[in-house]
Amino acid sequence: MNKRKILIAEDNTEISDMIRNYLLKAEYSVYQAYDGLQAIEMASSVRPDLLLLDIMMPVCDGFEVCESVRKNMNIPIIVISAVVDEESKLKLFELGADDYLTKPFSFKEMVVRVAAQLRRFYEFTPVVSKFRTYGRLTISSDRFEAKVDGEEIGLTSTEFRLLDFLTSNPNRIFSKQKLIDEVWGIDEYIDENTVAVTVSRLRDKLEKLGVNGIATVWGFGYKWQD
Repeated sequence: MNKRKILIAEDNTEISDMIRNYLLKAEYSVYQAYDGLQAIEMASSVRPDLLLLDIMMPVCDGFEVCESVRKNMNIPIIVISAVVDEESKLKLFELGADDYLTKPFSFKEMVVRVAAQLRRFYEFTPVVSKFRTYGRLTISSDRFEAKVDGEEIGLTSTEFRLLDFLTSNPNRIFSKQKLIDEVWGIDEYIDENTVAVTVSRLRDKLEKLGVNGIATVWGFGYKWQD
């Protein structure tokens, strides 16, 4: 079995090497980039399975890297940064980040979070058929594909998991906290506002294509209306 490839985008060589050492012990293949441009170029050439991304980097910052990688690849992105303000976190989630670790952090926890994101992204199995059709929308859980009229929708991995979960349980209402538990899986770094932002972003993408399945049930949460 091929090892999962992890790209570390971190300009602090000491932190980068510590992350690398822990990931190597966990038997991942590890690649290191030390500025934003190098991270973008390595993501394109290496095609990693997951990106660990710092925000404050030379040449171009983590926001630019996140946006660039997300446009070209559908992989889990975990931000690792000392930046703690809510605005920056929300911006990164809007750009497609899947998780956020605030420095200083536990390297052991970092490895656990990497494993969790890889498991959810590559091994996620809904409770119903892996291939579903809702009018013009088709979803393939095992291929991580959502299409409208045969054309793939540009979704982040979190948006896809959210859509996959909701459509796997049509007409059931889920609270924001339940969605955090089922889609993100790690609730201490995700608040309910992040869920609302992600739902809004996903709904906008679908509605632009004429798909209106996500319903807000005020005071309760969200559901996929079959």
